[in-house]
Amino acid sequence: MRRFALLLCLATACAGPTRMSRPEAGRPGAPEGGATTGTSTGPREPEPTGPFARELPPLPKHRVDSPERVFTAEVEASTAPTLARNEGSTRIDIPLGTGAALACFVYERPLDAAGALLAVAKAVREGPGVTVRRMLPTEVAVVDGAPALFFRVDYETTAPGQMKLMVSTSRELPLLCAHDEPGYARTFRRITLDLARTLQSPGHPRPVERGEELHVLKLDGRLAGFEWRTSRSEAPGRTRTESTTSLLLPGADGTLRAEDVTTTTLTDERGHLTELRHARAEDGALALQVTLRREKEPPASNAQPSSPEGLTVPGTTYRYEGRQGPRVLKGTFTSKRGLATDDDVRLAVHRWLLSGDRPEVVLDVYRPGDDATAPTELTLRREPSAGALTLTVGAHMARARANAQGLLEWLEQVRPEGQLTSELMHTSP
Repeated sequence: MRRFALLLCLATACAGPTRMSRPEAGRPGAPEGGATTGTSTGPREPEPTGPFARELPPLPKHRVDSPERVFTAEVEASTAPTLARNEGSTRIDIPLGTGAALACFVYERPLDAAGALLAVAKAVREGPGVTVRRMLPTEVAVVDGAPALFFRVDYETTAPGQMKLMVSTSRELPLLCAHDEPGYARTFRRITLDLARTLQSPGHPRPVERGEELHVLKLDGRLAGFEWRTSRSEAPGRTRTESTTSLLLPGADGTLRAEDVTTTTLTDERGHLTELRHARAEDGALALQVTLRREKEPPASNAQPSSPEGLTVPGTTYRYEGRQGPRVLKGTFTSKRGLATDDDVRLAVHRWLLSGDRPEVVLDVYRPGDDATAPTELTLRREPSAGALTLTVGAHMARARANAQGLLEWLEQVRPEGQLTSELMHTSP
């Protein structure tokens, strides 16, 4: 099936600007052979047969350079790929010598992974005479610290069809690829991961990341998405941390819905929060956007360095503004403990809970999805099992397990859709 309208969706509607500021440039990926993989779709599927079992041997490598010098890359193809410029993206058509070319889009602005995949899946479902049999995420792969999420749509028209998708949410050059033809699953994986590895922006030095974490998210044991967190130093002593969560969850109509959340925090030379930007998109549409800035911090003498609360400065005032649907958000609040960052939570777990110094630590955090107008109290409690914790935020409780450094390597919480677990897949210092 040829889907030129679908590919037009890939070039335009799938890359909605739901984030409030463009992330800084990131790092390219790693070769497929070095990619770490996390896969969980429930029971093991039977090996494909017939057309669905087709694969290709390695094809010749071709260099691709965007005419505007936005990117360069290398990609396998049976003949030379062709490029077409779109608004904010470049389409690469990659011939495979089969019935359908593989199409990839390189974006110049942030891409919401779950929203982009769901937009394509919906375009398939709405095609004339199409019956979608199944759509599901199939794999999360790590390409040098950045996530690549694979997705599949099985459908029928006059014959069985299959759409394979991959989205790489690189900080520098997001990538979305699609191949609409039964089979070639391993071929698609190999070619798209290698393209993501080699994709780079010429002439722009990449900042050195201070730390990376990638967690695989599962709903009732089945792959649902990922959470990706990176930190890096900017001005002397200052740190920027960006966390991205992309989820594909069961919808009310029996299909899927997309949830993409991006949170960026800035901290000063003492590690104290100075700014937080948060955006949440649902099915590609912006649902919540808020910016929080530190307005007034009491003298440092008010802090208590020997206590968990000393990670922050008690009595700090913050100003927030943004929008939640039609509702305008604007105001100030004072946190009696001072707002803790994710790094503060990790340090509290390591310094006080895992050491046995305290059975419980209470911190103030900012969770705009729960309440954008006030701080939220987070209670961390040590359990008898080594590394086991409970986290309580309001009426919600999660079970977790931390490693020796205080990093949560496993977390389980109940959502309306089911049991959501987070498993640490990749980390770097």
